[in-house]
Amino acid sequence: MIRTALRSARPPAMLAACLIALLAGPAAAQKTLWTDGTRDPIVAADAPVTFDAFSRLAARTAPAVVSIETEVGLAEFRGWHPFLDQGEGFQLGAGSGFIIRGDGYILSNNHVVENAKSIKVHLQDGRVFEAELIGQDPATDLSLLRIDPGREKLPAVPLGDSDRLAIGEWVVAIGNPMGLSHTVTAGIVSAKGRREVRPDDRLRYADFIQTDASINPGNSGGPLFNLRGEVIGINTAINARAQGIGFAVPINMVKTVLPALRKGGAVERSWLGVQIREVTPELASSNGLDRPRGALVAAVVREGPAEKAGLRAGDLIVRFGGTDIKRHDDLPWLASNAGIGESVAVDVVRNGDPVMMKIVLGRLPAFDRPVERPRVRRPR
Repeated sequence: MIRTALRSARPPAMLAACLIALLAGPAAAQKTLWTDGTRDPIVAADAPVTFDAFSRLAARTAPAVVSIETEVGLAEFRGWHPFLDQGEGFQLGAGSGFIIRGDGYILSNNHVVENAKSIKVHLQDGRVFEAELIGQDPATDLSLLRIDPGREKLPAVPLGDSDRLAIGEWVVAIGNPMGLSHTVTAGIVSAKGRREVRPDDRLRYADFIQTDASINPGNSGGPLFNLRGEVIGINTAINARAQGIGFAVPINMVKTVLPALRKGGAVERSWLGVQIREVTPELASSNGLDRPRGALVAAVVREGPAEKAGLRAGDLIVRFGGTDIKRHDDLPWLASNAGIGESVAVDVVRNGDPVMMKIVLGRLPAFDRPVERPRVRRPR
């Protein structure tokens, strides 16, 4: 009917406006923050890797990789940063990032921009933009920035699926190590699920991809690509006492956090209210489990959601919200993302007997205050 009306005559202005709003409005309102996957992979799945694959990947993706320069006042600066130069009353820092949408949205690490009085973003073509800090999450070491390119559409890179990464798969890092912008290095995925790595005491959730692609101070916040040309991680940390051991935040974890960063500037998380430990083989056997799995409830927080639902110390949580708990450290991330006020089905083994209960999750105490969007920080 709309197509017929458009063909038969020019509609009145009001009708035209309604038609335009109908056709364009929902798409604009639902515009996604990033693109999932690529329709034109550099190297297709199961295809042989040719000698020019890395150079083609670099040529396509590097324009969307940015160098980030920050100015941090000494009064706000806490601790030691591996790539800061001291000036009069401030520190100059450097890191990396990458554009995820053509109108200027950029992903990086929180520690790259934290406490910055000013943030500048350098593009590969030499242009420099003042950046706005949209949101940050110290618990996952992520930050979302935005620059204003005007009417121009900037090059952006798609996000991949980090769950599909295989050990031994080729990956490429691009970033700003030691101030050397757009440095390209290659390696493989050495391991996945490195949760024992904690480069910052405030980092609450970790599930790092380990890679031997060369990463150095200044690479922080830069992308780790698969050979399809998709970002599958954000380069975040290195082992300073070793060579070829770098760590990246999986992009699927990033996707979970991004909507909250864009909407409110920070992340509010749900809370179960328990302290947990690993399930030993002996404990698993005594509770009738075929192997160590689940999370042992070591303590229950008084008046917390778990206690109110009847969970006890000594219980083994084996399933949460329909997801099997394979490792005890699966539980904190699942509980934090289930939703404040949500009623979640929890399967428990208590003294060898199965128990099912519903637990209404609360707000993580550290976030028990209104979330405020961080102040816009622009260079002077």
